[in-house]
Amino acid sequence: MTPEEKAEEVKDRYSLQLLSQPGISGVGVEQDEAGRYVLMVHLDTNDPAVKQRLPTEIEGYPVKWVHSGPFRKFSED
Repeated sequence: MTPEEKAEEVKDRYSLQLLSQPGISGVGVEQDEAGRYVLMVHLDTNDPAVKQRLPTEIEGYPVKWVHSGPFRKFSED
């Protein structure tokens, strides 16, 4: 299993828990500047309380956040 696949497994285990929290609109896996895999949490708010509730790491993977706003499903038409 590749390092990216391992990070994806961790994301899959924790996504529902994270997404159930207000202000969180998405969870993904990305590489940071050093090439390490991190769990990226997408926020749809600037509320500092949402950021404070986030863990700093999950199963050894750093948790980072980005304010991306709410996600919207695009029509296929």
